[in-house]
Amino acid sequence: MQIPPLVGSRMLKVMGLRCRQGQQFYNGVAKLAKLAWTRPYITPLLFLVIKHYADRLGVVDYFNRIIEWDEKQWKLSPGILAMSVIYTSFMVDDGRVPLYKIGDHLKGLDLFLLFGQPVRAEDFNDDLYSNFLDRLGEIGSMNIIPGLSTQVYQVFDMVKSQFLNSDTTTHVVYGEYAECKEEGFTGLIITKGHSKAHRPDLNQIKTGLIVDGNGVVIVAKVLDGNESDSTWNFTTIEELKKQLGDKIGTCILIADSKFVNMKILREANKSGEPLKFISLIPANFFNTLSKKARAQAYTAGNWENIGKCCQNTKAKDRATYEVQSFNYDIEGVTYRLLVLKTTSADKRIQSKIETEKADVIAMALDAFPKPFACQADAESAIKTFQKKTKNACFKAVLKIVPIDEKKKVPGRKPKIPRVPEIITQYTVKVVGSVPDDLRIEQFTQSEESFVLITNVPQSELSDREVLRKYKSQCIVERSFSSLKRPMMVHPPFLKKPIRVEGLMSLIYIAMLFQSVMMAMARQRVKLIGELPKIQYAKRTLDDPTYDLLTFLLAPFEVWSMESSRSFSCLVPEMEDHLNLLLYLVDAEAC
Repeated sequence: MQIPPLVGSRMLKVMGLRCRQGQQFYNGVAKLAKLAWTRPYITPLLFLVIKHYADRLGVVDYFNRIIEWDEKQWKLSPGILAMSVIYTSFMVDDGRVPLYKIGDHLKGLDLFLLFGQPVRAEDFNDDLYSNFLDRLGEIGSMNIIPGLSTQVYQVFDMVKSQFLNSDTTTHVVYGEYAECKEEGFTGLIITKGHSKAHRPDLNQIKTGLIVDGNGVVIVAKVLDGNESDSTWNFTTIEELKKQLGDKIGTCILIADSKFVNMKILREANKSGEPLKFISLIPANFFNTLSKKARAQAYTAGNWENIGKCCQNTKAKDRATYEVQSFNYDIEGVTYRLLVLKTTSADKRIQSKIETEKADVIAMALDAFPKPFACQADAESAIKTFQKKTKNACFKAVLKIVPIDEKKKVPGRKPKIPRVPEIITQYTVKVVGSVPDDLRIEQFTQSEESFVLITNVPQSELSDREVLRKYKSQCIVERSFSSLKRPMMVHPPFLKKPIRVEGLMSLIYIAMLFQSVMMAMARQRVKLIGELPKIQYAKRTLDDPTYDLLTFLLAPFEVWSMESSRSFSCLVPEMEDHLNLLLYLVDAEAC
């Protein structure tokens, strides 16, 4: 090789170094590629628990059976697609479910272990999901949850609860969904409404949920974004009559105050066996019945102390309750009214009274910024202010103070002084405030007491048990915890409301699995004599929640190599608790 005159020995050394560096880079890439082929797949143990539940309930076969599909045209079956969405909802920490990235979420997992057949992460694409969700919506996706929930107590060894809890929540949905605004559209209406997520600027849908006393999901339905809670409560009765039939009288529904209106009560009593319920009486129901019942209770004064009515009565600062109950006839049906008084409101009441006192004084100072020309005008303004604040717990003490001032004469000062003209103006000054004892008493009674209504007889549930069951309404709120965060619904992909409805049905199945996991654990901890205190969680397992169970299962992983699988635990102190955790969630065979 002939060296050009401008290239010397130094340039040759630089060129040789670059060649060696290029070869090193190539070797490094080849080594990483080879390592990638031999790197193990790491699958969270939680996913195997979910797969175990799905296998026992036959979820994959169920979807393959109810959805019409062609194996030659579908690279993945409906059951596989359904399970991929369910797995993804457990995978994403912030509650978001971006379906268009499911393939990315599944990379690195042992898909053969999770799906029972050889599939690749690249196989999960938008076209398959859009077709799948369309088919799912066509068959009525909201009928899936009742079908699966009826199998739960046949498959899992749990004691069935007769108590049911019902409530609604909202979900923010991104996208315009112009189809919902078309004339004659009869599907799911995605629109703006009263947002419990405090986002009235965005479109939304609602979820209506019924869970039993164990927290197991019984009914889950997607509702229009502007549907009222009263409409859902009416639907609740229809759903329960459809599922329970003549046995509807064996359950007791706990619902919020929206349940108590005459239309719903008539429907609850329409069948031969009425639906039993416990609810809170709203202020304007049946000619202010709640106010009348409280007045009757405070006049009688026959309060019965029923103590602490929370689940954990040993905890500090738990409220105590007093009760008086009356029977009341509404349209020929006798109901029990429970007037309850609680000590938990004492501090809150005192704080509100002090705040109102300060507000009344501030309002008085703002109401009279300028003096009045005559005393009659000042007196008229005081009467207007007192009328405005007549319902306040404090009355402002006001005083009219005359002020004499010399009238200012325009122009130059005269050479001969004039006799000054005196003008009297009248200012209203705030001297203080005095309490209105009657209003304070009425306010205290309204804040410290509330009225429950039920048609459950005293022989079946005592007053204390009625209150305890009403306070269990938080169990449905706990079920909503995984649904209340905003959902990422990709507008170009889920452009049809029917697809949103199909997606929600899959998320409800994931929620069903969560509720089964917690219910099983809570029943099985009662069978264990002494529960160990897990230092990693800094607590015992006496009342496990779903979040606690997933936190304790998180360190456990399955490492899948080419021809073998093994367990791995990222927290050594948790290794001894693996069998206990699997026993609690009824997944020893997973």
